Amino acid sequence: MQTPSPRVQSADQIDLRQVFGTLRRFAPLLLLAPALVAGGTYALTKRQPPTYEASASVIAVDNDAQNSLINNTLVTAPPLPQGAVEQVMRSRSLLGDVVGRLEKTDLSPALVGTIRRDLANELAERDFTRFKVKARLDPQQRGVYELRAQAETPEAAQLLADAGVRALIAWDNSRAKQGVIRSRQSLQEQLRSLTARIAATPPGDLERQSLVAARGQLLQNLSQIAVLETAASGTLVLVSEPVAPLTPVSPRPLRNAALAGLLALFLSAAGALLSDSLRRRVEGPEDLLPLGLPLLGQLPLLRRRSLGEGFIQASRSGPLYESVGFLRINVLSLLPEGGQRRLVVSSAYPSEGKSSVTAALAESLGASGLRVLVIDADLRRPTQLKVWSPDRLATHPLPGTQPGLPPATTVPDMFLHPEAAFVTRVSPNVDLLPAGTPQSGGGGTGLLSQPGFRTHLDRWSQGYDYVLIDTPPMLSLSDTLAVAPYTDGVLLVVEGGKTRLADVERTLQNARVAKVRVLGLVLNKLARTGGTYYSYGYDADSTESPVRSSRSPVTQM
Repeated sequence: MQTPSPRVQSADQIDLRQVFGTLRRFAPLLLLAPALVAGGTYALTKRQPPTYEASASVIAVDNDAQNSLINNTLVTAPPLPQGAVEQVMRSRSLLGDVVGRLEKTDLSPALVGTIRRDLANELAERDFTRFKVKARLDPQQRGVYELRAQAETPEAAQLLADAGVRALIAWDNSRAKQGVIRSRQSLQEQLRSLTARIAATPPGDLERQSLVAARGQLLQNLSQIAVLETAASGTLVLVSEPVAPLTPVSPRPLRNAALAGLLALFLSAAGALLSDSLRRRVEGPEDLLPLGLPLLGQLPLLRRRSLGEGFIQASRSGPLYESVGFLRINVLSLLPEGGQRRLVVSSAYPSEGKSSVTAALAESLGASGLRVLVIDADLRRPTQLKVWSPDRLATHPLPGTQPGLPPATTVPDMFLHPEAAFVTRVSPNVDLLPAGTPQSGGGGTGLLSQPGFRTHLDRWSQGYDYVLIDTPPMLSLSDTLAVAPYTDGVLLVVEGGKTRLADVERTLQNARVAKVRVLGLVLNKLARTGGTYYSYGYDADSTESPVRSSRSPVTQM
């Protein structure tokens, strides 16, 4: 039996080689999707009207002058609590003040009307974009408020920011004067009451003199209140006035296109990896263990330079020779000695390397002194003659062939003329029954399902130790299921890194339903890892993989 691979990856590890291989398979999608998304985003963003942003800053200060005389003659507002400025900028009264200030500027009435409608909609939807406030404060709520305003033109952005910050400062100052105003209104009410009482009191009355004195004191208090009202101030002071911006803040076609392209690339890569994970592929021997079948061989992926002299020559030396040797030993130990042994070699799908495995196993059995007959039963895509590529087509008759008849050298011809059957010698101890020209449609492919096929197979197999039958893929045609009952069983070839595990399971299920015995699995075309080969075939720098093509004489088919 073959020794297990030196590196078995656990389920919780990430195989970066597999990840990059998956991304490489989806490379066209990963390149096309971000390009289309980025291009579409750029075109759409470019068509959007520009938006300009201007900003102004105010500072929240503590008006405590540390001087009793100044503090006694100065009325200040209390510090603003956290988030107060943001809420004020979203109030209907302040936004109305902003619109009133804009109407006094040189902005066009149409643009002012657009801003008024936008502010009204923002109030109704509670989604504010025209004004944004950014605060940088210390624990005592002292610091800087930056007010940003967005508009359709640089001048409109500047005027809107200016109107907003001045309306905010006016609101803050009004907040500081509210207590003084209430005091003034109370004193004025008292003054009106005293004036009425004085008018109703006769001249020279002592009460009238007392009322006049009280009225004089009220007038003095009112004058002081007027001074305090004039000096009252809020906690917000203008730091920087807005200026007209030079460039718009949106749209930014290049930035948006780059971000959209990166997002599309990320989503495409994630989708490719997710799709690949949902369609789990056979990456190594450990993936085949749950199937409960023996792994008879692991054949390496050959590079193109290894196939310069042909596939059969490559199988006689190097890593492929050793791997096929393990396969031969496992097959010999699997079947009882003595008698004639017939094996079907197939796969789930085309281009997994079944024809190459058949030829390599036949060559190895023949080199060990066993007589081998290879039958190319893949009548739709015959490949065995191209795999062997004999220098000359030397034929000889099978037992029971009548002399003097024109030789029948292909499987369809032998069905028609079984008494004139000739085989082609392709290697010492190895003969081949080629399929001939490819059969299309129903054509000659129905030959394998005819009752007489077993009789012909018994006749052709006489004098051989092993008969290897190369049949079509089991998920593509039913020919393998028709031929396998006349043999000892099926060797199922699985291409590493490409064949989905679900397809292998479906193939085995079909075989069980048809009561076809699957002897074991051959893991084919495994990439080299850590200097060790696991399977055979072409790698990425090859022009055409033997498992992927049935048209090249130097490829594994």
